[in-house]
Amino acid sequence: MNKMLFYVNLNQNMIDLSPKRISAYGIILFVYVTVWADIILGIPEPSAFSTAWFILSFLKNSIRIGFMLYVSSQLSIFANNEWKNGFLKIPTKQEITRAFLVTFFSLGFAGIGALAAWFGKLSNPVFEFLPQKPILSLLPFLLLSSISVGYGEELFFRFLLIDALTEVGTTPNTAAIVSMIIFALSHYAQGIFGIAFAGVLAALYTSLRFRGYGIHSLALGHALYDAAILVFALS
Repeated sequence: MNKMLFYVNLNQNMIDLSPKRISAYGIILFVYVTVWADIILGIPEPSAFSTAWFILSFLKNSIRIGFMLYVSSQLSIFANNEWKNGFLKIPTKQEITRAFLVTFFSLGFAGIGALAAWFGKLSNPVFEFLPQKPILSLLPFLLLSSISVGYGEELFFRFLLIDALTEVGTTPNTAAIVSMIIFALSHYAQGIFGIAFAGVLAALYTSLRFRGYGIHSLALGHALYDAAILVFALS
């Protein structure tokens, strides 16, 4: 009897490599590569933090968001999209309050990370070449870019990817870990420290998502954090 239970548990814990499961993972990988193709391929961009760079960032992320909305409505693997109901509505007062909490937590971790970077003599290569331009002239474009990045990244990594992996049978915890790892590695341009810190933020945002924070709270909180860091770095 015990031997039989052992084999049952072993079979339950084995990785499902059926054609259907492999096909599902292939679709998820294809969507990831398509959404983030410019980053994966290292397509040249205008000078970092220039007006053109912020405008291009806004346009690219707007296209990403549109593509993700389309994919979620066409492919059954992305059918678990309860987030869409909230996404298509104006943020509530509670969601805005939570967004400020997300920003507060993010800045707190950023402060700790800055101290760790200072002691470890680490730097973010992205901030090595800052434009000599008044911050006020960049502010409108910076805000638009930050909002688009916040929604683009949170929509994919905290909702679309986790929900799709869960839909094909991956446990929620495993799906969350995979999402956090991919999110962190997607920040490779920021060096080792940038990858590590992106992983920390991914863990924070994912844990908040599982605690009931919706797309607006996470995306706007993420956007405000990005904007605050950029304003500080460019000032």
